[in-house]
Amino acid sequence: MKKLILGAAALLFAAIGFAQNTSNSSQSGNDQRVYVRQAGTSLNSDIQQANGAGVGSQRAMVLQRGSGNDSDIRQRGSRNEAYVEQGNQFTPPTNATANITQGGTNNASADNKARVNQHGGTGSTVNMNQDGNLNEAYAHQDDNSSTINVDQDGTANKSAVYQLPFYASSNNLANITQSGNDNKSWAWQDGNDNELSATQSGSNNKADQYQIGDDNDASVSQSSSGNQARQRQTGNGNEAIGIQHAVTGPGVNNYLDQRQVGNDNYAYSDQDGNGGYVRQDQNGDDNDATVNQYAAGTGNKIYQRQNGDDNDIFSGQYSGSNNLAATYQGGIGNTGSTSQTGSSNHALLVQKSQGGAGHNAGIIQNGTGNMADVLQLGPNGNFSTDGELCIFPDPVPLNCPDPLPPVVINDPCPGC
Repeated sequence: MKKLILGAAALLFAAIGFAQNTSNSSQSGNDQRVYVRQAGTSLNSDIQQANGAGVGSQRAMVLQRGSGNDSDIRQRGSRNEAYVEQGNQFTPPTNATANITQGGTNNASADNKARVNQHGGTGSTVNMNQDGNLNEAYAHQDDNSSTINVDQDGTANKSAVYQLPFYASSNNLANITQSGNDNKSWAWQDGNDNELSATQSGSNNKADQYQIGDDNDASVSQSSSGNQARQRQTGNGNEAIGIQHAVTGPGVNNYLDQRQVGNDNYAYSDQDGNGGYVRQDQNGDDNDATVNQYAAGTGNKIYQRQNGDDNDIFSGQYSGSNNLAATYQGGIGNTGSTSQTGSSNHALLVQKSQGGAGHNAGIIQNGTGNMADVLQLGPNGNFSTDGELCIFPDPVPLNCPDPLPPVVINDPCPGC
């Protein structure tokens, strides 16, 4: 009887308190609750909860302030939770849309959680779709006219997406797609016209992406199991692509860290194998860095660093094991290339410039037990003081989504 009173109270609040608003609620199953608060004009909330299999204990809570907001929650299965809040009492958004669907095709899905905080401006949209067990999704955006899409299918997948800052950014897009088990994705965007995507299939994959500026594009694609990807971009017009897959071999414990500071830089990495390490740092403008590590190789590492403008570097490690590559370029207009095939290969390429013409160097190794070291300094270079050591910075821990708190809806009439 309490559930019936709760649903009726929510409808009564919308119908009488604000006649122009619309709230629809339909419930069937066990111990389900609905909580709706709407303020403003032309707001709409539609909640449907049904018990697909087992004992249902779904919850749904919607708070909308402003005008033109729309919230749609569909929950099937058991023990699903949902929370939607759009706008706040200071600057409520208009035309914001939040949509949560849990257990759309898998009626036996359970224990899912989905939360949306949307304080953004006109035209912001959040879409969440969860099907499976123990999945959690969180989205918060304070942008104007930005969109967040989260699609999770499987078990124990978690995602958190932030698009900020406070009403100062616009037209950002984030797409998160997870299938499999125990995948985690964390994403943060700040600026204008940025795009971010993470696609995870398999198990125990982690993706951590952060970009600030305008017109940046970051994407991570992970398949197989145990992959880790971390991408950072600062500036404008940068693009970072990280691919970790297992087309020709297993991908386990691969690490990707691409950092770009400046404008119009491009970083690409494609990993397939075991224990790979990739980190690419680029400072300046119009730099290009590419890494390929493929199957039949274990313990591969590549560390590339470029300072200045218009530098171009490519490194590839394709088969074998215990390959190492460390490449540093400084100045303007340097071109470096490293390609290793086989096992136990080593390569170090360092190019520095002090205002002179750009350097050009290439290393190709095929076989076993190969070793190469190239150092080019430029005007007034000194081997003893300007040399570079072959080092690999330690991996940085990845951000992971925090566990979501439960959605608590108190009885409208305690003790009745």
